[in-house]
Amino acid sequence: MATAARTPASTDAGLVWSRHWETELGETEHDAIALLLAAAFPRTGAFGQGRSWVGARPERRLVARRDGRPVAHAALVRRFLRAPDEGRSVLVGDVGLVAVDPARQGTGLGAALLAEVAATLADLDLPFGFLTCGPEVAAFYRRGGWQPADQPLHAIDVHHHVETDRANGMLLPVRQARADWPRGRLVRDGEEL
Repeated sequence: MATAARTPASTDAGLVWSRHWETELGETEHDAIALLLAAAFPRTGAFGQGRSWVGARPERRLVARRDGRPVAHAALVRRFLRAPDEGRSVLVGDVGLVAVDPARQGTGLGAALLAEVAATLADLDLPFGFLTCGPEVAAFYRRGGWQPADQPLHAIDVHHHVETDRANGMLLPVRQARADWPRGRLVRDGEEL
């Protein structure tokens, strides 16, 4: 069952926020989310009927709706990142598919979405949020409290390729401090969202 609608964090009183487990979403909901994601990420060409993901399938979804239509979305999956230089792993909420309807960008909806992501990570009792992004959107995430991880990442991208030494990770301390974050290289063995 979806988590009850929440009071929106943005100034748009017509927004209804909801959180869904992946198994709760039917084809109609996936179709509606896929339309938003296709508009937000027009170059991917990956979203279509019943498919609202690109790489790894999410576990949890956050959706803002206006008049019943999705206008903002983010997804996450709980996973471990390995820190082989330290011989340990760290549990994260790996976040992806962060999208705001292009017609609503610049309205504060993106900031509200990141606040909802942070609240969801806290509700799931996760120590950190983690995501990867390009340099063109890193400032958006920094404004939302995310910090550059500043370390190489060995990962599987959405095209199923293994990438080495990417330095595009960002973290959000949620239940633990930045000082508890591993140093040195990280390995994300699961596919990117």
